[in-house]
Amino acid sequence: MTFDSPDTSLDAIRREIDAIDDDILLLLMQRFAATEKVKATKSHDGSIASSPFRPAREAAVMQRLIREAGASLSPEFLVRLWRVILSASIQSQAPVTLHMDSVLGHDMATRLLVAQHFCAMKVELHQSPAHALDALARAQGDLALVAPSSDWAARFSSDGAQVIVTLPMIAGGSQPQLLVFGYAPPQPSGDDETLVLFSGEVPSLPGAKWQARAGTTSLAGLSGFLDEDILALHPGARIAGRYPRPIKVTP
Repeated sequence: MTFDSPDTSLDAIRREIDAIDDDILLLLMQRFAATEKVKATKSHDGSIASSPFRPAREAAVMQRLIREAGASLSPEFLVRLWRVILSASIQSQAPVTLHMDSVLGHDMATRLLVAQHFCAMKVELHQSPAHALDALARAQGDLALVAPSSDWAARFSSDGAQVIVTLPMIAGGSQPQLLVFGYAPPQPSGDDETLVLFSGEVPSLPGAKWQARAGTTSLAGLSGFLDEDILALHPGARIAGRYPRPIKVTP
């Protein structure tokens, strides 16, 4: 019996890896060709005019991939890899600018989080969170990112942009680090949260996943894709968004 030399064996493994890389490249080309079909369909029905983002769809994709990978690939790796693919797919449909205030924009941890999720999307800095939301109102295909506890709520309008995503995508704390505002129509993902605003102190809310203050306004993230009926129980309350909950990873 003869054995391959270590170098020959390593060469064979490298050829196998090269062939796999070729397959991955082909699949990516096929995926982006399919994205062009999505763009054509959205352009035809007019849905791309409001926003190219579909957060519920993206969340469902990530949840499925993490579930199918099991222990073979870490959720953090899959999220980071697919965020590159999804972000490039979105930008191939329409150019997107991310609006945020200068305090967030000069915080390195925030910029890293934004870069990991939105990759090469353009960032534009503004004087305040309110100015970032104003810029979004003028370019409704863009996004605005604000810190939950910043003073943005005074400028919020129920008929304007809503929270469509929170970051990070993988749950890492009791409350989100960033609220992402956009004009994408809200759709249930199967595991959602509703952000409700209250004047003054937050009332007792057994279903609240997190609570915070934004200036003189209180925020509460409630479990579920809730409708306006929740407001009847709390006069003066406003729904600020419905969005997929961060993905929880069990050790």
